[in-house]
Amino acid sequence: MHMTSPRRFPGGGRRGIQTAHEVSHVTPQSARCFKLWSTKRNIDLIITDVDGTLLNSDQKLTERTVEHIRLAEDAGVPLMIATGKAYGPWTNEILPALASPMPQVYLQGLFIRDVDGNEMSSRVLHRDILCQVVELAAALSLTLVLYSSDRIICEERNHQTDRLIFYGEPTPEGVGPVVPFLESTDVRIHKCIFMADDDAIAAARPVVQDQFGDEVSLTSAISGMLEVLPANSSKGKGVEFVLNTLNIAPERCMALGDGENDVEMLRMVGLGIAVGNATEKAKEASDIVLDYTNDQDAVAEAITRYILS
Repeated sequence: MHMTSPRRFPGGGRRGIQTAHEVSHVTPQSARCFKLWSTKRNIDLIITDVDGTLLNSDQKLTERTVEHIRLAEDAGVPLMIATGKAYGPWTNEILPALASPMPQVYLQGLFIRDVDGNEMSSRVLHRDILCQVVELAAALSLTLVLYSSDRIICEERNHQTDRLIFYGEPTPEGVGPVVPFLESTDVRIHKCIFMADDDAIAAARPVVQDQFGDEVSLTSAISGMLEVLPANSSKGKGVEFVLNTLNIAPERCMALGDGENDVEMLRMVGLGIAVGNATEKAKEASDIVLDYTNDQDAVAEAITRYILS
């Protein structure tokens, strides 16, 4: 039998630890989290990451998860996706399975589509930053891919770029030297990803941070990848934009995630849930850490416990 890990509340560090049996002893700091956790039907919206959270390790949306998404919708609580991925082939399966149309947050909050598929919001990397990123990738011998809203650009395809195909991303397009390509087209680039083995990416991260400082934001969603975003941007910022548009208070939302790129989103909502396979950064940012992983229908389990119970 799977049990929820100790509940995490504000306290030691960002969120201290209390077990479910201790929640009657609520400190003033943890009162907001406890109120949402203990009061039924105090959630208006579910927000979920996709890879590693909503989908299993085979990139499939299970029947049980679909069933529970629809049960939540019937209970008046719709679900919205918030992902680091581009709009691509993977959406053909996922979007029709959602019980009702909702805005979608793509590219770590840098591109947002409304229920009709129209652009709601977007942010792009400045051209001079892009040129520096391209030069740095070459200097560090890292593969680089550049994302527009529904395209992935690279100098040439290789085993690193083609890792993205497994996730249902748009097929990377080898365009030759990237800077001349950018100068000859009006394609908008929202983010870049350095790709290599884990050790090379770990070594590159402080170099990238030192070069760009606060001119960019860095995050990671998948091992062996380091993402470069416009300054002061995150998936959480994108979610916040949608919530403001829909007039939904973050405190009345439940969010689920597994990665570093989910941290801001997990912190901003009333009930942040890390799935069992989440990184330590995601777990530390969450109110609840489930023992259930994405391969055990963690999203369905969270809906059962915190929406349907």
